[in-house]
Amino acid sequence: MLIRNKRLFVMFGALFTLFLAGCNTTEEQNGSDGTTKEELQSETSIDGKDDSSEVPDESNEEPIEEYVPNESDIVLKANTLTNVKILEEFMEIAGENGQDNEREIRVVKVDNQGSIIYDLQSRYDANANQAWIEVRPDMTYYQTYEGEVQDVFNNAPQQCSYMTKDEIEGYYKLFECRTHWEYRILPVVTE
Repeated sequence: MLIRNKRLFVMFGALFTLFLAGCNTTEEQNGSDGTTKEELQSETSIDGKDDSSEVPDESNEEPIEEYVPNESDIVLKANTLTNVKILEEFMEIAGENGQDNEREIRVVKVDNQGSIIYDLQSRYDANANQAWIEVRPDMTYYQTYEGEVQDVFNNAPQQCSYMTKDEIEGYYKLFECRTHWEYRILPVVTE
């Protein structure tokens, strides 16, 4: 019985080795048909022309239109935060911090890629006796670069419970949002 088990073990090992050898592909082979990287790169289109010229050149993209903030917008630009008083008044009454209120502010973060706009609206549902902050991000005036990892917070509207100023970490934060437990929306800028 012991000899038979050894034979089965050896046969299984040999079959497994053959299986692995048959499945072996190198890093040089990328195509499902075994073509190498060089072959894939040198392929031409049906009409004999090189397809690489048909790839759009990102340097020729049109510049994004610049957003012009309103006087009441909270704007972060070049490490300067404007209309802090409006932001802090909103924080006091927005979401779970206040009741039976509906107020709206716009937060604009400006950098060399453009402007990210957040429309924040304090909402209240009397039937449910619930208050929250609705956040609608707008990336219209922002140019992402190739390979940039975008924050999921900016991809869809959010509902957050409340907003506070965290002086220890140095940020204005939204809490209990749809995609984040806390979200640092703006830094606290000291003058």
